[in-house]
Amino acid sequence: MERKKRLLFFGELPQDSVHGISIANEINLKMLESGFAIDRIEEYSRLAEHNKVTFNKIIDFIKNSLTIALKSISRVYSYFYLTFSLSFFGSFKSLAAIISFRLFSKGKVVLHLHRGDFFTRFYKSIFNRIITKLVFRLSHKIIVLTENQKKIFENTFNRPFYILPNTVEFEYEPALKTKSNNNFIFISNYLIDKGIIDLLDVFTLLTRHHKELTIKTYGEFSDHKLKDLISSYNSSNIHINGPIRGLQKFKEISHSDCLILPSWNEGQPIVLLEAMSVGTPIIASRTGLIPELLGEDYPFLTVPADKESLEKKIISFINLKDLTDISDRLIDRYRRYYSQKKHAESLNRIFI
Repeated sequence: MERKKRLLFFGELPQDSVHGISIANEINLKMLESGFAIDRIEEYSRLAEHNKVTFNKIIDFIKNSLTIALKSISRVYSYFYLTFSLSFFGSFKSLAAIISFRLFSKGKVVLHLHRGDFFTRFYKSIFNRIITKLVFRLSHKIIVLTENQKKIFENTFNRPFYILPNTVEFEYEPALKTKSNNNFIFISNYLIDKGIIDLLDVFTLLTRHHKELTIKTYGEFSDHKLKDLISSYNSSNIHINGPIRGLQKFKEISHSDCLILPSWNEGQPIVLLEAMSVGTPIIASRTGLIPELLGEDYPFLTVPADKESLEKKIISFINLKDLTDISDRLIDRYRRYYSQKKHAESLNRIFI
């Protein structure tokens, strides 16, 4: 019996870090398990330390770099798979991880980019540009999320890039539902740049005149101060909740009339794919890769960080007479471009 090739993974996973990138990592590793023996080095980034350089992060960085080097010495790997962060500390960490692997292994480095604001951060400083170019040079294959990204990246860096759109953890047959256009849902970690305060402010105003409107929000809180602020919006119309996962998350999305994600910046949010897969209409910001995900002519794209735009789209949705067309459109788009089957085919072409 032929032995499986071996793959070394470094990054965040849902056991400890629950967000879109960690979920995408877990989906990819599960799909790769049939062809590879996988060793995981799990990185844990505390939500309270989001976009911060802390002592804990430095200690974890040193430990992980040593672990990558030791595993590369003791085992023969075909691939080293990791995601790339463009923050000051994150880009340096990615570089150190790749160097730790390549010093002792002949395996190929596969780098995965999830951000929709890559070039905003890339051009922010000379340091970012130098480190990023070096990371790209040391990587054998670089994954992006869309065709447009691939074209722009190849023109800028003169390197080959591979397309791998996100998909969902589970696929369920969309159920027939009675819609009222009044029951909304928000699912994301509670961070200011997810637009959560904008959303709660708008709903507070709207429910004064639309008593039937309700919204449930779900997510992990990043700090106590923000938790207190968000919790203060609790009312008979606004229901603030902790994180939700797995099958229960899909049920809540499926039973809601509309999922709202008014983020200021995004890549390709998995929660939007989850809503698309069960035909739940979406209101989301025209930012990052969301327009490509939903389609440039999608009627419920809002201006990021613009409460007036968000309010208008919600009112427009409330007044929509029939949700069937928009639900069918989202389901069809998911099945054509983002299904698990499509994802597995693209993934296997990269890890050959």
